[in-house]
Amino acid sequence: MKNIFIGFIFIFLDFHLSLGSSKIGLIPDFVGYIIMINGLAEMSGQSMRFMKVKPYASGMAVYSGLLYLLDLMGISVSLGVLTYIFAIISTAVSLYISYNIVMGVIEVEEKYNVRLNGDSLKSTWTFIAVLDVLSFVLLLIPPAAFICMILSFIAAIFFLFAFNNSKNLYYNLG
Repeated sequence: MKNIFIGFIFIFLDFHLSLGSSKIGLIPDFVGYIIMINGLAEMSGQSMRFMKVKPYASGMAVYSGLLYLLDLMGISVSLGVLTYIFAIISTAVSLYISYNIVMGVIEVEEKYNVRLNGDSLKSTWTFIAVLDVLSFVLLLIPPAAFICMILSFIAAIFFLFAFNNSKNLYYNLG
């Protein structure tokens, strides 16, 4: 679970430097997905949900790696509307992956009849999902979209804390 947590850190926290039209990601998503894939493989014996999303995480590693290169070369700014379409698809796949990981944690709770903070993870995930959808819907009202993005970032921080708690509870089982 440690690798899934580290992967989430790379995916949820997005810091970059902009140099003209080029953008250098300081915490690249593709690295997070690669680390997450290792964690999903480690947890695959605990719940099938972890294996179920491994191909999606692999696809996101490739996609986010390509996007990283496009950003680095300054090409992504010229994609126009495609940028938003790709962002919507990426967000949907990312939410699907994280949802299944949360549900996998809940399945582990049920399997061992222990508390791993699954309810908190699920409610925080739901809040993130709602805010992510609202961010795209409210793109026509930039200040409202910006507020949703800030709230989504804060919710992601809470999710990371909740997942870290789940991870620690999981490792304390053995």
